[in-house]
Amino acid sequence: MTRHAVLLDLQGTVHEGDRLVPGADAAVTALRDAGHAVRFVTNTDSQDSASIVARLRRMGLGLDAAELFTPVDAAVADLEATGARVHVLATAAVRDQLAARLDVVGPEADPTHVLVGDVHDVLDYPALDAAFRAVLGGAELLALQHGRWFLRDGRPALDTGSVVAAIEHGAEVTARTLGKPSTEFLRLALGTVTPAPEPGRTWVVGDDRSSDVAMGRAAGVRTVLVRTGKFARQADDDSLPRPEHVLDDVTALPGLLSDA
Repeated sequence: MTRHAVLLDLQGTVHEGDRLVPGADAAVTALRDAGHAVRFVTNTDSQDSASIVARLRRMGLGLDAAELFTPVDAAVADLEATGARVHVLATAAVRDQLAARLDVVGPEADPTHVLVGDVHDVLDYPALDAAFRAVLGGAELLALQHGRWFLRDGRPALDTGSVVAAIEHGAEVTARTLGKPSTEFLRLALGTVTPAPEPGRTWVVGDDRSSDVAMGRAAGVRTVLVRTGKFARQADDDSLPRPEHVLDDVTALPGLLSDA
């Protein structure tokens, strides 16, 4: 039987840029060997899941594709059985992954949902306007994630949440967020673990108090913050939720869980 379920953030926790945190792969192996279920949970919404898995393997992380859970996977899990007609405003790779499982339609085909992800290579004003009109016409607005900005090649760039905010403002609606820190994301990710773990046996581990820790605390599960990635930038921000545990890095996680 699975001892614990570990929802493990990627960027800043398991890897930084194109390099694994030293010892991360061995730590993940130790978690599996101890009988824990590991799920790699990320807010990446610019790539399809197969590309993310391939990139992680090139870095040296051993993982099965079923262990990865992204906002794109959450969208499929949330919508596949509903008969939804989804207009997707996202990269071609993400749109293709969604189209393999969902009924993806154009903005004029009376969609039931408008799903917005990373749009850095597809966004223009007509595309934004078409998505806005579909929401104004009654489609539910979904955000793969709701980040304001991120660093691309060391420079600030608008993130998905800022694009979503334009549609929210114009249509006077609030988007439903599928990625972190949504507790629905956590629930759907745990839906891939059998048997489903209890809250006291579920751990969210990451470097970001605004997403990883906030999601875990809101869901009533156990939270661990690592001192890599975004940790230093948020260290003095008293407005953000605090975790139950703080570790130097992910390599200390197997020891923590062995005593749990």
